[in-house]
Amino acid sequence: MGDELRSMPLWLRSRRRLAWLSTNIVLNIIAASVISAYEQTLAAVIALAVFLPMVSDMSGCSGNQAVGVTMRELSLGLVKPIDAFRVWMKEISVGVINGVALGIMIGLVAWVWKDNPALGLVIGAALALNTILAVSIGGVVPLLLKRIGQDPAAASGPLLTTITDMAGFFFVLSFATLMMPWLL
Repeated sequence: MGDELRSMPLWLRSRRRLAWLSTNIVLNIIAASVISAYEQTLAAVIALAVFLPMVSDMSGCSGNQAVGVTMRELSLGLVKPIDAFRVWMKEISVGVINGVALGIMIGLVAWVWKDNPALGLVIGAALALNTILAVSIGGVVPLLLKRIGQDPAAASGPLLTTITDMAGFFFVLSFATLMMPWLL
């Protein structure tokens, strides 16, 4: 398929992008199903709904930073698909540091705002784990897409966004379900 260039015909560019965005609909249905599976948890602790978009957005931003760095390194010839494991290890290191830092920050916000330390722990831990996952995806997915002949510029963002949303919802709602006695 090759990489998209703006000099390509409009319909070809649109079709290539729509292929990934259409696939994303399936992943979004899965993400919505995650939320649906935890309706009782959400009903019991409605404050979780306030933090779901924060967890998905903040980790998604971290993942987009990793995508940007990988795309730059790909375009400059500094990395190749064979370097995926090395890139992943470097991103994990950044993800752990940033995930813990962001998790502590948002955890403190949740605790103070909703006066519930258990909520802070749930939200902070979910953001930390989702950030690690996001930078892993963001760093490696462009390389894997390049390896299989797909355009990493067109596909990395939609895949990253939907997977981190799905995982973020899962982490928050699973942790909340486990911590339910302390959240009520």
